Amino acid sequence: MFFVPHLKNKRGVVFDVLPFPPPCTNEGQERYTGIFTSISVEVCNANDIRFLYTNGFYGKGSQSRSIPNVVYKNPSEIDLEEQETLSLGLEESFFLAYYLRVLKIVDLDNKELTWQDFLASALQVNPYFVEYVAAYLYLKSKGWVVKSGLKFAGNFLIYRKGPRFFHASFVVNVKVPSSTTHLEPKKIKGLQRIAETSDKDVLILDIDKPRDFQMQILEDIAKLNVTETIIKRFNYTSYVQTQRKI
Repeated sequence: MFFVPHLKNKRGVVFDVLPFPPPCTNEGQERYTGIFTSISVEVCNANDIRFLYTNGFYGKGSQSRSIPNVVYKNPSEIDLEEQETLSLGLEESFFLAYYLRVLKIVDLDNKELTWQDFLASALQVNPYFVEYVAAYLYLKSKGWVVKSGLKFAGNFLIYRKGPRFFHASFVVNVKVPSSTTHLEPKKIKGLQRIAETSDKDVLILDIDKPRDFQMQILEDIAKLNVTETIIKRFNYTSYVQTQRKI
């Protein structure tokens, strides 16, 4: 029997979205700008915010629960004093800037960061940043919309199509070989219980990085292996109802 992700529809306003921003194909093509603050990348321009959010649900509005307010407004209606920023996570910033090449990341002095500069800074924030990027790219390759999972004690939340259409199907936990204490059985059970309260399952991604790994080019990320482990809840009531229908 093939595993079918749990999908729960969401009510609310739906706007036109695309799964990915169209990548930049020309070296001189204009890109959207984000400022690296050492813990996130902040996009300030209203048009840039609208573009990035409606082309893949990237980031989170700084003055809203999730959807930036400017998504619903025309540029002429935006009050500059109330304008919010779009906060991008480090993994999605790396993906947008150096794989899709639609985002230009600058530091606080407005100097553009190369991918090597950004990687070095991100590793200071998270020593396992490379493993997290590998997990992020793996999930994106499967067609998932990836958001932060901090609210549910995980690393990521993944959505089918997007958070305006469905609730998250999985809380994702990234496992690296040198850091396994957070995946002890009792802690996995705790993570599962947190996920159950919001009708989600737990997906563990085991990242295997070669000992001699050095990221010299962006394509080197493919040398990391990703293994899935799904911890699926057992709903007795649903199981009995399904058996009765059969």
